[in-house]
Amino acid sequence: MYTQSSLDRVAIFIDGENIHYSAKHLNMRLDYLKLCRLLAGERRLVRSYFYTAVSSQSEGKIDFVNFLKLNGFTVVTREVKSFNDPEGSGRSIRGALDMEMAMDVVDQSEKLDTVILCSGDGDFCPLVTAMARRGKHVEVCGLREMTSTDLIASADVYTDLASLKADIALDHQPQQQQQQQREIRNEIETEADGFDEFRVQDTTFDF
Repeated sequence: MYTQSSLDRVAIFIDGENIHYSAKHLNMRLDYLKLCRLLAGERRLVRSYFYTAVSSQSEGKIDFVNFLKLNGFTVVTREVKSFNDPEGSGRSIRGALDMEMAMDVVDQSEKLDTVILCSGDGDFCPLVTAMARRGKHVEVCGLREMTSTDLIASADVYTDLASLKADIALDHQPQQQQQQQREIRNEIETEADGFDEFRVQDTTFDF
């Protein structure tokens, strides 16, 4: 039986759209830093990933993405595509990032003991099964009403996002204008992302 150890290497992969709308369902503004710290516990959090679609018109969301990058997250984005349908009305579609998320999990799995997926998408069931075959401990966190029963069954541990609400809600205080150090410390080396000089000023988490 699995028991947590301070030596366990953990990475967290957050399906941004799924978790954002789960938080809205709970009428909560979610603090993603608190979420990662809580899910990792005393284990070594070596990397946190966040996947989301963005639009050039969504300034608040772009600020939020920059905030995550400043605080040590690896953020993977895809632009929302806009097009005109035959009736002349504008439409937009969100770019799916499931494939990118799955590929990152597979790529990083050799460096990890535990994979934590924050999503309720049942399409990730084969990924969870593949990680189990590699001997990885897999945890899933998502809102029960928005989480596939098959995904819950395939994971080693499932956490209902609603059960964490009191501990992960965003404090209603302005963000500090300067961050002296990253909240999430990445131990897996990557190239510099160029956001170390970014300064957050009252960044909104509603996008």
